[in-house]
Amino acid sequence: QLIGQLKINEFLASNDAVNTDEAGEFDDWLELYNLSDQPIDLSGLYLTDDLDDLTQWQFPGDNISIASGGYLLIWCDDNISQGDLHTNFKISSTGETLTLVKNDGITIIDSISFGSQTTDLSYGRVPDGGEEWTTMSPTPGNTNQALSTLSNRVFPDRYRLYQNYPNPFNSRTSIRYDLPESGHVRIRVYDILGNEITTLVNSEAVIGEYIIHWAPRHQGSGVYFVRIESTGFERTRKMVLLK
Repeated sequence: QLIGQLKINEFLASNDAVNTDEAGEFDDWLELYNLSDQPIDLSGLYLTDDLDDLTQWQFPGDNISIASGGYLLIWCDDNISQGDLHTNFKISSTGETLTLVKNDGITIIDSISFGSQTTDLSYGRVPDGGEEWTTMSPTPGNTNQALSTLSNRVFPDRYRLYQNYPNPFNSRTSIRYDLPESGHVRIRVYDILGNEITTLVNSEAVIGEYIIHWAPRHQGSGVYFVRIESTGFERTRKMVLLK
């Protein structure tokens, strides 16, 4: 049963300059996320933006899957000739409903209804697979991060990587950082031997304050390091995982 295990995790309804598909085009996209501890086969499932047509677009039957804790990007560009993961509809930036449907063409796995969207800002769940949706700097194929610059507040005056909280932590920790200017951001986690464990962020981001989350699935107790790199700024913090 896929309900609660497979989620529409993020989408971008107005893409002018964020990321391109295989043809080099800035198109609409949505991201699926696998919350389960097993790979999920998407063959035969449906995606639609029309509740009167739950079988609008179907995943091909050639074993397209998402790994446990993994992401998959689907291009919603109304151009199925460009590949298996290109749908026959676009996402409306003025608002609509996106729905993921089982291969019986009836059972809804997940859906999201939304209003007017902002160009080059996505809408996604924070944390990944969670119940809360928020506008964010797009993170296609990576962990979602909340964007706090939409409220009336003073922008950060310098780069900061704060100590994660809680620390030590057991199953999930939050990592906060500030960006005083827009640019590319990469945040990675390393073990004590310097081996890269995961990439939490690897995307363009706008000026603002951010909070992301790390919930290690397969790592054991020990010391880990989170490192941020952005526009000449680099900083590392030590994290302690206790299981």
